[in-house]
Amino acid sequence: MKKIDSTRKISMGSIIRVYKQGFGYTRLTVIDNNDNFFGLTAENDFFNFITDGDKIQAYLWVEDVASYNFDLEAIGRIDSREKVLFFRHTDHIIRSNDRMCLTADVDLPIKFFVFETRGKGKSFTSEKVDFHYGTIVKLADRSAVIKCTDELSHELFYKGHVLINNEDLELVGKVKPVIENNEKLYEISYVGMSDKERNRLLDYIFGIYRE
Repeated sequence: MKKIDSTRKISMGSIIRVYKQGFGYTRLTVIDNNDNFFGLTAENDFFNFITDGDKIQAYLWVEDVASYNFDLEAIGRIDSREKVLFFRHTDHIIRSNDRMCLTADVDLPIKFFVFETRGKGKSFTSEKVDFHYGTIVKLADRSAVIKCTDELSHELFYKGHVLINNEDLELVGKVKPVIENNEKLYEISYVGMSDKERNRLLDYIFGIYRE
């Protein structure tokens, strides 16, 4: 993908995640982009929170790891079946190979098992699956922290399911023990997560970050 150095170059249908102090985080969808303005659909609560002249922080995440960060200024709106906010274009865009990563404090029960991989393939072998029970206490789009009383080796991989907005989401990742306040915690770094699943997770995390 070519470098984006202006909001004029952001493609239609792109998801822009934004932050407004006093509201928190949400996401907007690009439906119009011309030389004069930048138009994005918004949910009702955010649409009603924004007035002309307000400035928001925006984040466009592409190619799994690249992040474009920029500010937007609201200049108009259409209040119809679709709520549309219009913003002034900006040519001041910062690109980073490291994406801003939100971590939400949560309390999500989870049932999972751990396994060892054989070689570089995705398959694993196990004569018996022993399930563990724990609680996800920190959740991000690339990792999670699980509190579990069982002793888990850092050489293992993890596979479990969690309910996100009442829908099942499979999490697979590598286990890494962490120490925090003398609690037995494990960090799970996700592997093989699809963009669709990651977006579901991001929407959930951004929903928690309402002020």
